[in-house]
Amino acid sequence: MPFKKFGVLLVRNQTIIHVPVILLHRSQLDSTQWDNFIAASPQRILYAYSWYLDTVSLDWKALVLTENGQWQAVMPLPCRPKWGLKVIQQPFFCQLLGIFAQSNVDFLEASNLLLSQLTTSFRYVSFYTGRFATQTIFPNSLKIKKLSNVALPLHLPYAVLFQNYSNDRKMNLKRAQRFGWQSNQSTDVEPIIQLFQKNHSSQIVGGVSEKAYDLLRKLTAVLAQKNALRLVYATKDRRIEAGALFAIFDNRIIYLFNAASPTGRKGNGRTWLIDQIIQEYAETDFVFDFESPQVCSIASFYQSFGGVEEEYTQLTFNDLPFPLKQIQHLRIEKLANKKRH
Repeated sequence: MPFKKFGVLLVRNQTIIHVPVILLHRSQLDSTQWDNFIAASPQRILYAYSWYLDTVSLDWKALVLTENGQWQAVMPLPCRPKWGLKVIQQPFFCQLLGIFAQSNVDFLEASNLLLSQLTTSFRYVSFYTGRFATQTIFPNSLKIKKLSNVALPLHLPYAVLFQNYSNDRKMNLKRAQRFGWQSNQSTDVEPIIQLFQKNHSSQIVGGVSEKAYDLLRKLTAVLAQKNALRLVYATKDRRIEAGALFAIFDNRIIYLFNAASPTGRKGNGRTWLIDQIIQEYAETDFVFDFESPQVCSIASFYQSFGGVEEEYTQLTFNDLPFPLKQIQHLRIEKLANKKRH
């Protein structure tokens, strides 16, 4: 499969140079080279490794900024076929991607150069989330929205981390401790899926497809192979009442999936499970990533553990031909109205 190559003119030291940007399909990327590049990037995160992308996005591509034949920065792009086109859409269980650069590369410059090619390469970006340089110049055709995640650095002793919990969280944790929970570590994802289907799925606008659960099953197996899985259940009278699935990789603990029964909620089972992990990893250089959705009540719950906000950006772009562009606008408006009601 031939790759697409774009030319970017850049002025450095009063000299105009040509910087190639290449669009590569997954089949043209060497997994070892890609993963080594991501691992060496200051922006590295679990979602950007080839084996993770291969699981959540079967047909991903990447824009690659090169200079003198060497990779300088990359931008992974999860793709899917739609309307006979390749469109970009952030997959399930992949909160953010963005730009990943070598440590000696100007991150702002790399962000600007790669984003300038995004709308040249694709006609539709359903939504794409990532971290970019603070002063990034986004092309006018891209619509941007600032989002925030909640994260908790764990370098302090547990006693200090606990003191930073809100009063309400401290009180609920004490209730959970009195409730008499037992923890059960597992690799079996079915109980947490069943808890979610029974107690949470009806609250999701549009419902939850079976494909999403199948994806979670595959992802759990891959994380287990990479020794990056921590799946823990809170049990009471030998019954599973709450569960938390953590992806632990690159000094980051990602709260990837969770569920609880009415008993689990009453007994603050998830609060107890999160606190157990915080105790275990206190005084390390790990960060607890709550992977917070843009729901005020949930973000407030996560912030009650002393977490702080991390900003990232959502991109959308629509240059579809008529009438697809209009049809898609109507679909987005209809979905937004459902969420409001």
